[in-house]
Amino acid sequence: MTQRLLSQGEIETEILRLSEELEAETYRYADVADLAATAEADYKLQAARLIVGFVASPTKMTALEKQARVDAQCDASYRVWKINEARRQSSKEALLSLRARLDSLRTLSANIRNQT
Repeated sequence: MTQRLLSQGEIETEILRLSEELEAETYRYADVADLAATAEADYKLQAARLIVGFVASPTKMTALEKQARVDAQCDASYRVWKINEARRQSSKEALLSLRARLDSLRTLSANIRNQT
């Protein structure tokens, strides 16, 4: 496979394209971070209400039993939280990747400028 050298103009075009992609991903990250935070708060509030209800109950339970009941009753909200958290982390990794690619292109651009 033969590779050709990129021109200064091609590198600058790619930098602009990746910069736009980075901006779009930044907004996406903000959205998924908001969803993850909301889902976490929903789960924790639901779990706290259940624990308070268990404490007020005359039935004696160990802490482990209480947590198991909370887990069983909050499974849907826990799942939503974890899925949104995974999406947030995925978006964060995409941002890091885009930044690394931009850094590489900036280095190439500087090298080409120094050669001319």
